[in-house]
Amino acid sequence: MNGYPVEYNQYQSMFWQAAVSGVISIAMMVAMGAWALSMVRKALKGEDVEFPL
Repeated sequence: MNGYPVEYNQYQSMFWQAAVSGVISIAMMVAMGAWALSMVRKALKGEDVEFPL
């Protein structure tokens, strides 16, 4: 007996799913922040800024 309950594998997979989801979310936030910063820099330089909406 290894000391872990049988349900441990289910919780372990849930942990990895949450961890990967968190990393993807952080990467998306960084990418959107970089895009927004580039738009602000363009606007401060006086260039035309077009929003994709």
